[in-house]
Amino acid sequence: MSFSTFVTDKAGLQKFYEAILANNETYAPVEKFGKFDYKRVTNLSECDPASPIAKTLSMKPLFFPRSAKVMKYVATSSGTDVSEVDEDPLANKRVVLGVKHCDARSLQVLDKVYNWDYIDTDYQKRRMNTVIISTRCDKADTHCFCTSLDYDVENLDALDVRVVNGSGDKIFISARTAKGEEFLSEPVSGHMSRITDEVAGPEMKNQYAAFAGSFRLKMDYKEVNARLSKIFDTPEFENVSGNCVSCNTCAFVCPTCHCFKISDEKVKDTGVRYKSYDSCNNGYFTLMAGGHNPRPAKYRRWRQRAMHKFVYYKERFGENLCVGCGKCTISCPVNISIFEVVNQVSVSMQE
Repeated sequence: MSFSTFVTDKAGLQKFYEAILANNETYAPVEKFGKFDYKRVTNLSECDPASPIAKTLSMKPLFFPRSAKVMKYVATSSGTDVSEVDEDPLANKRVVLGVKHCDARSLQVLDKVYNWDYIDTDYQKRRMNTVIISTRCDKADTHCFCTSLDYDVENLDALDVRVVNGSGDKIFISARTAKGEEFLSEPVSGHMSRITDEVAGPEMKNQYAAFAGSFRLKMDYKEVNARLSKIFDTPEFENVSGNCVSCNTCAFVCPTCHCFKISDEKVKDTGVRYKSYDSCNNGYFTLMAGGHNPRPAKYRRWRQRAMHKFVYYKERFGENLCVGCGKCTISCPVNISIFEVVNQVSVSMQE
């Protein structure tokens, strides 16, 4: 299917964003204490759709909240009455601006697990009712390695509308999905001129070539995946995980980590059940009711994290569980890099 492409300039892009804000419930990166997090906004001055990737948190909480109510219950003399929680505010029709391509890709990865043995209807509603507008990066950040992984960054369809900076003052805006095509047919496209792919294609390709050439980190993903899939008991995991303080920050900022825990908060006879973030790096994550923990050692938990991202998820779903955004490395208090971990382990096996 062929999708529409438009061209505008910086002033036109601003009008495009303003039209979106005026006509839609909108989320965008909002700065606080040097970091950008996705928040509900009503004015362009409140946010920065072009926020730097290294300082922008994942939009995962818009689809998989950090903590969310699952149900309510009341204990009575005749039993327990269970009721639904309040209406989900994240399931409204909405637009998300300023999404990075790697972050958009993460939702395609999460789609696999949320459509697996159990269909998460809350997640599905949030996905269905969201239009994602993504700006392609002009330059890789220090810890980025998205172009080394198993997805096509240049022709990505994980987003609905793509924004690409062209030469001079030109900016290209194109639909990437049927949802994006429908969105661009609305009044928001009034400040742009429609052009053909033959005109826009070469400039967008040149922009991508410059972006792809700016990466410091590069790996042969197929080779790394093949090596890791053949090992399990290697002492190298102890070496690479030695500095880890098990704070779980890497999992919480990761756009694809999806481990969670269920907990109850009860006051007298009334309670609420919550679904909240958890991590396989948590020492208590695999602790069983009888007291046995199959992963008591830190290196075993790091091995699980690395193998899940680069081997196990791929074997089950055909998708890699890492999108190369570098958020975990940037946020790690002891500077552990998942890129360096998997490369070091796979190289040590060869040696």
